[in-house]
Amino acid sequence: MIITGTWRGDEQPEPITDAIVTAVADAEGVDVRTLPPLWNVIDPEALEELFAPTNGGRARRRAGRVEFGYCDYDVTVAYGESNTVSIEGRNDRNPR
Repeated sequence: MIITGTWRGDEQPEPITDAIVTAVADAEGVDVRTLPPLWNVIDPEALEELFAPTNGGRARRRAGRVEFGYCDYDVTVAYGESNTVSIEGRNDRNPR
C-alpha cells in the first residue's frame, strides 16, 4: 500500500509529523497513540523546520527530499513548489 498526500507549501493542512504518524496509523488500522514515537527514528523538530514559513509567513523556496523508515514503512517527504508525503509498506514492494 502506498499512501500519498500533496499540498502547496502555504496550504499545509497539519504538521508534517502529524501527517506521517496519522498515515501510518491509518495504514495499520490502529490508534496513533499505539505507535512508537516518531522521534525514535527522526528529529521531528528538524523535519518540521524544513516546512516552516519564513518570517514573512511565506513558504520557503527550497527543494529536497527526506527518506526514513518508520514502523515497517518507508516514508518519503519531498518538498519544493508542492510538498508530498508518501508512505510505502516494506512488505508491499515487488521482489527484484
